[in-house]
Amino acid sequence: MTEQKILNEATAKRAVQELEDRFFANSIDMLCMLDFNGYFKQLNPAWERTLGFTREELMSRPFIEFVHPDDRERTLKQNAKVKGGGQALAFENRYLCKDGSFRWFRWNASPNSGEKVIYSVARDVTESKRAEEEREQLVRELQAALAEVRTLREILPICSYCRKIRDDGNYWHHVEDYISQHTTTMFSHGICPSCLESHPELEFEHSEREKAKP
Repeated sequence: MTEQKILNEATAKRAVQELEDRFFANSIDMLCMLDFNGYFKQLNPAWERTLGFTREELMSRPFIEFVHPDDRERTLKQNAKVKGGGQALAFENRYLCKDGSFRWFRWNASPNSGEKVIYSVARDVTESKRAEEEREQLVRELQAALAEVRTLREILPICSYCRKIRDDGNYWHHVEDYISQHTTTMFSHGICPSCLESHPELEFEHSEREKAKP
């Protein structure tokens, strides 16, 4: 009975280990063990799929060499915090790909002080970061457009004769100059059909001015 019990326990342990190995190998997220000296000790295949480096290449150099230079200082601070017994929760930084590009990772990590390793899981959030930046850019563009609309809706003092606009400093500007300074609007000049009909000589003058432009 004792031998059978030992055999059953060994079989159960092998089954658990096989399950853990399959989970480790097939995980979409990047799983890793990082020692306290700053080297990866174990990486799952997702690292190779995501970054393009082999696991051997990633484990041959200090992990910080793969981190974006602008993110290294705060990454080392987070690493020190985890080695001291803390955790990394939703920590984000950028990692180098073999083609020279960078991808954003979001990390969760905790230490095993006895083994002097950090167990971590990282998720590639590059696309969501890119979508977030596009949304922020759209918001900035909309805010700029609204600011232009508000500027143009103000009551502007304009000369009844020369049509110049007076600004807040009591200086007078041509309409085109004023609008160009306060909005992103650009002007192109032409002659409308009514003016051309009333003043046919304008067509020749306009043509000569266009030819004279550099």
